[in-house]
Amino acid sequence: MTSGAPVPLVGRSVEMARLLDLLGRAEGGSPAVALLGGEAGVGKSRLMGELAAAAAARGALVLCGGAVDVADPPPFLPLAIGLRTLLRNPPPGVAEVVRPWVADLARLRIVAGPPGEVGEASPVHPLDLVFRVLAELAGTAPLLVVLDDLHWSDSSTRDLLAYLLGGFVDERILVVGAYRTGSGDRDTGWTGTLAGLRRHSRVRVRRLDTLDRDAVGEIVAAHGTTSATVAGEPVDIADLVWERSNGNAFIAEETLRAVRDGDPMALSGTLREMVLARVTALPAAAQDVVRVLAIGGTAMPHDLLEHVASTFGGELNAAVRAAVEDGTAVVDEAVQGYRLRHGLTTAVVVGALLPGERRELHRRFAAGLADLHPDDDSTSALLAHHWERAGDRERALVASAVAAGAAERVRGYAEAFRHWRRAADLLDDGDAAPRAVQAGRGPALDRGATLDRAAEAAHLAGEHEGAITAMRERLGLAPALEAGPDGLDGAVLVSRLGRYLLAAGRGTEAELAYRRGADLLPERGGESARASVLAGHAESLLQAGNFTAARSEAERALRLARAAGALDEQARVLVTLGFSLAYLEDPVAGAEALAEGLRVAERSGNPAVLGRAFEQRADLLSGPLNQMSAGVDVALAGAKRLDELGLGRTYGVRLLAVAANGLFRLGRWDEAMAAIEEGWSAWPSGSEALDVRLARCKLRIGRGDLSGAEEDLDAVEVLARATAGPRWRIPLLTLQAGLDMFRGRPDHALDDVAAGLDIVDQGSDDVWLVAPLVWHGLRAYAETVRLDRPRPGAAAVERLRRHVEDLDRRARDAVPLVGEGVGAFVLMCRAEDARASGASDPGMWQGVAEHWERGDQPYPAAYGRLRQAEALLERRTRSSAAAEALRRAHRTAVALSAGPFRAEVEDLAHRARISLPDPNAVVAPAPEREARPSAGIEALTVREREVLEEIAEGRTNREIGERLFISEKTVGIHVTHILAKLGVRTRVQAGAIHVRAAGVA
Repeated sequence: MTSGAPVPLVGRSVEMARLLDLLGRAEGGSPAVALLGGEAGVGKSRLMGELAAAAAARGALVLCGGAVDVADPPPFLPLAIGLRTLLRNPPPGVAEVVRPWVADLARLRIVAGPPGEVGEASPVHPLDLVFRVLAELAGTAPLLVVLDDLHWSDSSTRDLLAYLLGGFVDERILVVGAYRTGSGDRDTGWTGTLAGLRRHSRVRVRRLDTLDRDAVGEIVAAHGTTSATVAGEPVDIADLVWERSNGNAFIAEETLRAVRDGDPMALSGTLREMVLARVTALPAAAQDVVRVLAIGGTAMPHDLLEHVASTFGGELNAAVRAAVEDGTAVVDEAVQGYRLRHGLTTAVVVGALLPGERRELHRRFAAGLADLHPDDDSTSALLAHHWERAGDRERALVASAVAAGAAERVRGYAEAFRHWRRAADLLDDGDAAPRAVQAGRGPALDRGATLDRAAEAAHLAGEHEGAITAMRERLGLAPALEAGPDGLDGAVLVSRLGRYLLAAGRGTEAELAYRRGADLLPERGGESARASVLAGHAESLLQAGNFTAARSEAERALRLARAAGALDEQARVLVTLGFSLAYLEDPVAGAEALAEGLRVAERSGNPAVLGRAFEQRADLLSGPLNQMSAGVDVALAGAKRLDELGLGRTYGVRLLAVAANGLFRLGRWDEAMAAIEEGWSAWPSGSEALDVRLARCKLRIGRGDLSGAEEDLDAVEVLARATAGPRWRIPLLTLQAGLDMFRGRPDHALDDVAAGLDIVDQGSDDVWLVAPLVWHGLRAYAETVRLDRPRPGAAAVERLRRHVEDLDRRARDAVPLVGEGVGAFVLMCRAEDARASGASDPGMWQGVAEHWERGDQPYPAAYGRLRQAEALLERRTRSSAAAEALRRAHRTAVALSAGPFRAEVEDLAHRARISLPDPNAVVAPAPEREARPSAGIEALTVREREVLEEIAEGRTNREIGERLFISEKTVGIHVTHILAKLGVRTRVQAGAIHVRAAGVA
């Protein structure tokens, strides 16, 4: 959104609906008064403005006015402003209605009268006069009267509200007024008026609360701003605006305006002046309280405030009360203390302090915390902050280390990273040699040790770039990285850098780092450390698709890990070895190694190792081995477990992406999108962000959100860089080709595939990754023929055919489960090649469809049916078979909401004059018990039959999940599918079908 565009009204749908309901009733002759209370800037005026616009659009007359903050306002000022505005350009009939009353209104100074006319005073009472005018206006059209800032209103306006309520009968009038709460403004008498009005049946009083965080996020999104630099630091704009505004709409929008205008502190002049004017109007002692609360930054218990503000003496309570009554501070019962109402006040007040004042207040805070909470780790983070700002580096270092350790114990890895990072920076005092400081109750720390801890905490928190930066700094402190006494330590450090690079999605750089680490290893000694380096190298080779080399390196590492009794390294190596074995030659041995790796990971207690074990097992099952339901179950159960262990942002997100890909292939697209949204809500970065975006892009392409898909691909292109390696580059280019196909650009798709084949030609054992890429190339070739576009050169086509033959050979040599999946793509490639030559074979396409149908993958099966129908129609034979194939494809497209594919199916049907069923037609529900039970059960998958058996035993979803080792959420999904497939509505009916079927068997 451009800077000048209006921000849409957000977070006020309920309030707006209530006001519109009152307006509708007023239009029908039920007059009312609605009063909106709320703090300054909360959005009262904006809401009334939106109501006024809606009322005018419905043909109502609208009078809008507001009171002003002056000592002696003229009578009826808000109404006078509204009436004068209306009469400047009156709607038809309004001037005639008001004309008989103009002289009387002029005497009250409500409107301007004719020049020179004075006349006698009207015998009508002013309140009755105004009431009659409003009633006459409401006779021409429904009337909305909007009165703002009633807390400043004059006595005549306040009396008028009571008078209207006493005189209302069936006038088509709605009065909506707004007043400020929590304000230190002078009391004009409004408080007493409001108390009386509340008792009237025609009055609706509503408190307008601040917006919630989601609504503030919508305001930020409407401005199109996501990040900026404030005070020299990069910040997330949504977080900044929420912290500053606490849901106050005016502050939120002013903060965004300051960001757009480039203010270095993101503070507009309007906000700064508003806050300072309010604070300086307080008594001197109350101003000091506000400064103390601002330096504290968070809610402050009274005893701490008393300690910090000890110089106030007996004035403290009076000073706090003044700040609270003004609305600048609020009572926080949770801490038995106080806080400032908005983060904005904190930013402005702290910015206005002199450096010496800031330092002294921070020192007082730190001393107060230390005195009040000695040996309390929960306050160590605050202590570190205040000691650092007070300039006491030694105490800040101790507190930072204690805070980091406390955060690690509760798996708060992001917080631990920040604390270790601060500790490392505090130790970097410019000395040539690193210095060691005794960190409280812990061991002596030097800068290398703190960088070690910072890097690992950042890695576990998903702050991958932070981990890489910290480890590179650590390497800069390391001794010469060469074989010898220090070679082993150097190898371990370099391999850790490789691990962080791999997690960041920079696979090529990671493999180079791991290789360098392996080269630095001494020939003997340090088995555990050597196993760690080799295990990491094996992981990078596996991710690069070099499964043969990964297996060889893993076998070396496993011998060392077992000799050293290193559980972490054994688990890491076993899952790499298991994946490679299962993919290359022996699924049974591979599955056993993966299962053992998972068991060892559980024993090791290392959550990162456990996460990788879950990820590899789920990825293998739901991908190359085509055991998708089992893979999805493992992925979802693993994601839940890793989230509980504090790794939801890293391994949890990866597992959700694995689950989403499996669900996509199973045709459960809504569930896939739910998994993606859950992963995206964790704000992933690095490889996790790549995985989630690629999974989402696939769904977006399938459902026709091509702009969204392009956005994801552009982001992946930026994130992946040139060093991501085939693990992400090949899927990226495959999806780009698919997107170009649906945009009608098969020539561009061919370029995408060619770029992918360049990567493949550098060497990769991952035929499962390569097969879809090659198929997209042949499909694009066929589409150039269908769309009569320039065809690829002979060399390009021949290159694609060579890759098809290579895939065919490798599929025949692969283990059966991998070979079957790759073989299906080979068949599709050959069918596309025949289509491009004008000899599309319906038998081949039928084989494609039947293969994918057997594998429970409806989307590619439907594509096969579409091409089968197309081939049959081109031969002008068996039109009934073509129609049936096309209808099957269409049913799938409709069920999946696969927009672009559905359009292609319907286009072919239209051209062939084949009627397709109307997906919007209402189908009468079938009787609950007519189908044979066994027929429905035959449609269930193996896992669904297992769940049905447990249902028949009367077990709950939680009990079923515990027995089958899957999550409760996954059980619920299976139950939904079981009821749908069996055509029943309840679990009892489903269980009865199982019992009857078992009896028949």
